[in-house]
Amino acid sequence: MHPTLDNSSPDPLTQEVCACFLITHQRGPVSRQVRTAAIAWGGEKAWEELLDTVTPECRSRFLKPIGFYEWVETTLAVELSEAWVRRRGIEDTLQRGEDTAREILGGVQQWILRLASPGLLLQNVPRLFAFYHRGGQVKVVHLEAGVANLAFRGTGYPEAWFRDGLSAWLKVAMEMTGARDVRINYLAPDSEAEPYLHHYEVFWQR
Repeated sequence: MHPTLDNSSPDPLTQEVCACFLITHQRGPVSRQVRTAAIAWGGEKAWEELLDTVTPECRSRFLKPIGFYEWVETTLAVELSEAWVRRRGIEDTLQRGEDTAREILGGVQQWILRLASPGLLLQNVPRLFAFYHRGGQVKVVHLEAGVANLAFRGTGYPEAWFRDGLSAWLKVAMEMTGARDVRINYLAPDSEAEPYLHHYEVFWQR
């Protein structure tokens, strides 16, 4: 008698891959953007009203100031972000991606901008991502003058974060190095072959 196959059981390999690419935490500058956007839109009142719409755990996490080097749980950051999207619309994801690029590259990572090289920035994207996030993996697959391809294996954020937020971050970051006519093409994962693999084609002129 042959044993029956239980297709409902999770594949250990799939679980391992998912755990490897799961983004579990993000640092302070990435976590503060929703608060900054809410206050800019409607002052402290808007921020307090937003916190009233999330779970007690999420509210407690964001009631206190978030330090620059502090790690914040991605699940709570996503909950807060989705509550903000329900108020302001998905388009706000683009703006927060742009704001994050300006805060990061206008702060401790200014040395990249002083060198004013789009290529150097792209070479350092994997290191920048690893500093500000736990989990996920970014690789520069191809880089030449005016053209680059980045491969990002990751999960834990909504689709809009990968499609809109990160694309907006890349565009503004490139423009801050002096690149012109920047264009980002986002290629969504193949749901069957590699469900966590996102590609970003970057085009620019100097």
